[in-house]
Amino acid sequence: MRSKEWWMMARKYVFLAIIERDKISGKYTVVFPDLPGCGIEGEDFIQAYYWAGPMLGFHLCMMDREHEHIPEASDTSGWEIAADAVVVPVAADLQEYGCMYGPKFARKAIGFPSWLFQLGKKGRPISAQDIREVLREKLGIDMLPENAHAN
Repeated sequence: MRSKEWWMMARKYVFLAIIERDKISGKYTVVFPDLPGCGIEGEDFIQAYYWAGPMLGFHLCMMDREHEHIPEASDTSGWEIAADAVVVPVAADLQEYGCMYGPKFARKAIGFPSWLFQLGKKGRPISAQDIREVLREKLGIDMLPENAHAN
């Protein structure tokens, strides 16, 4: 059985974005009129559009985490859109972004020499579980916090 939090994160959204070329810098900006504060900039149109999806996913995931209301996507009828701007649909799946930005794990890249993983016990390579156990022992952590598995 899956937790309530998983079900809440299994949502897909599509919002309209405006992509416009800045006349001074020449860069392209993406804004989501329905989501103040959600925007990104790219060197060209393709880069701006490419990063619009991850920006939308991250923004919605943070709103969801903070229990902020995620509005319904509106139509463009009330928007002021420059003649040279383009309106594009951008999709985000909160389940996908929740996995990346969810509170369960702090995502940190740690490099280990390959020979270390070959040293494993009983002929098997060292696993992530082995590393967690050693870190717990080294840091003196006897047990996980009560809510560590809640998410």
